[in-house]
Amino acid sequence: MLEPNEETEVVMKIRFVPTRAHGAIDRVVGPALIVAPTLLRLGRTSPEGLTARAVGGVQTFYSNITDYETSVKNALPLKAHLALDAVGGATLALVPQLTGARRRGKRHWVPHLAIGALEIGLAAFTKTEPPRAAERRAEAVTKLAKNALQAKVVKDVTQVVVKAIP
Repeated sequence: MLEPNEETEVVMKIRFVPTRAHGAIDRVVGPALIVAPTLLRLGRTSPEGLTARAVGGVQTFYSNITDYETSVKNALPLKAHLALDAVGGATLALVPQLTGARRRGKRHWVPHLAIGALEIGLAAFTKTEPPRAAERRAEAVTKLAKNALQAKVVKDVTQVVVKAIP
């Protein structure tokens, strides 16, 4: 049996996707699921179309309230977000299979299976804690310093160019 330290180390190695990357992916996948049924010309009332729109809408909502770097409000714990992602991914993958939509062609089930697998995989491999507040502050200060330095360089170059023009 694993000692508590060993188990923690194993879990940390498995969860390698940064929370910032997961958030960026969420910003694309949720809205994409909402518009995908239209782009794939799935029926408005088809189970696979309704499922994709519902999962996309719900995912877009809870991504905006999850406690990670890219959210609007940090209200939902990241572990709960990942559990919702896994459920949404499983729903996307299974609904076309369970409703017989796969008999109507690949566009009715392949995208659902692919995005569902992506959702489940991200839920399994995303870190469960965003960087600590001190790390976030350090990142913000570093970014501000870089921007200030770039602004000063641009200002200096502009002044040199203006002086060079007769």
